[in-house]
Amino acid sequence: MITVELTRDEEGYIVAFEVKGHSGWAARGSDIVCAGVAALTQAAALGLDRHVGVPLETEARDGYLMCRLLPGASEGAAREAQAVLATMVIGLQEIAAAYPAHVTVTERARKRPGKEKGGVR
Repeated sequence: MITVELTRDEEGYIVAFEVKGHSGWAARGSDIVCAGVAALTQAAALGLDRHVGVPLETEARDGYLMCRLLPGASEGAAREAQAVLATMVIGLQEIAAAYPAHVTVTERARKRPGKEKGGVR
């Protein structure tokens, strides 16, 4: 199963995504589900870096990709980044809908510092 977790900030903007696992739909090298998820997520990370030019932290290895937007993007670049990420999410949701036993897409909100249960402001 491939799990994709999106992280949104307090305004609802996507600030990170993490992809884990393999779909198990077909043998390695023939798995169109893994290929589709990999193409969408890797293209998004590359587009954020090479086209939009937003500061990023990324980590990639077999069966894992993490991409986190870092502070410092201009307002225009931040808008472009959200367009890239929203497009990625639409594609991932379509794959998850077509192959629900093989891909899940979840979202979580990043809490503000001090807002965690028992936190102090």
